[in-house]
Amino acid sequence: MHELITKYFNKDITDAERKELFSRMETDEGLRNEFETLQNLSALTVLLPREKDTAYGLQKLAEFKRNRLKQSSSAAFPYKHIAGYAATACLAVLLTWLTLYFPKTPDSPENEALAYEEFSTPSGQRAKLKLHDGTVVWLNARSTLRYPNRFVAGERRVELDGEAFFEVPSDKQVPFVVSTEKLDIKVMGTKFNVFAYKGRNEFNTSLMEGAVKIYESMKEEEALYIKPHECAEWIDNRLVKRSFGNEDFLLWREGIYSFDDVPFNEIIRKLELYYDIGIQVNDKNLGQYRFSGKFRQRDGVESVLRTLQKVKYFSFVKDDEQNKITIR
Repeated sequence: MHELITKYFNKDITDAERKELFSRMETDEGLRNEFETLQNLSALTVLLPREKDTAYGLQKLAEFKRNRLKQSSSAAFPYKHIAGYAATACLAVLLTWLTLYFPKTPDSPENEALAYEEFSTPSGQRAKLKLHDGTVVWLNARSTLRYPNRFVAGERRVELDGEAFFEVPSDKQVPFVVSTEKLDIKVMGTKFNVFAYKGRNEFNTSLMEGAVKIYESMKEEEALYIKPHECAEWIDNRLVKRSFGNEDFLLWREGIYSFDDVPFNEIIRKLELYYDIGIQVNDKNLGQYRFSGKFRQRDGVESVLRTLQKVKYFSFVKDDEQNKITIR
């Protein structure tokens, strides 16, 4: 597993290995904590404009892993060494910012080759990162953000597979575009949430501040505009706009999943998605029963189901080998 973590942060991991790593983290809390710590350190390199700095940082993370394994395979995770690496990363970020005040050289970001980074979150987890332009992004479980090492061509474009909350600094000359499987969202400076997992016929953009427009790729002239406390949903192959008041659905950024008068079937779809598990509901009447509640993300899917049992009784059994839950 430690080798897979190293391969993940070196971006040398296959889809099968990624799935195996994320699956093991579901049951191994120590491995999950180790991954989260290294993920936070890796996120710091996003602030560094030079690709060689990022590669150097990831190399140091890999060296740290090898040294830790030599010391003891059963020893507690050495947080004092992590603090040292964090301090080194922060110093690198500080030095990078200082260089912005000096004239550009042939090695400046404008002259380096365009490359793309990917940041992913495993099931049952969330993460926060900051892009080069100052945009803050929260990623929900099983989400991936793809972004360039620098923005070019007069726009700041990123690609999202999953759910994310964006806090975008205003730049009227360089709009920010979130590209998803179905639609693009263009903004100048704003705060908004996007739900757009690939392979699912679901899309939702909810706006907190500012203004956004949503459109199919290459059809910007047909864009739908929404205002604060409005959302756009993909229903019956078209965008539908509506207003919302309750913002509890954004509590996922704090590690809380909130459902307000939501049908059981819809809750099950979200649990399957967030925790990467199949759930079969055999009681058809139960599917339309509506629930309200708030659940801690880290408690896991079984904890959520046990809480829902107290409102409307049902039984369930989990098959670990098939990664499946059956509700009766």
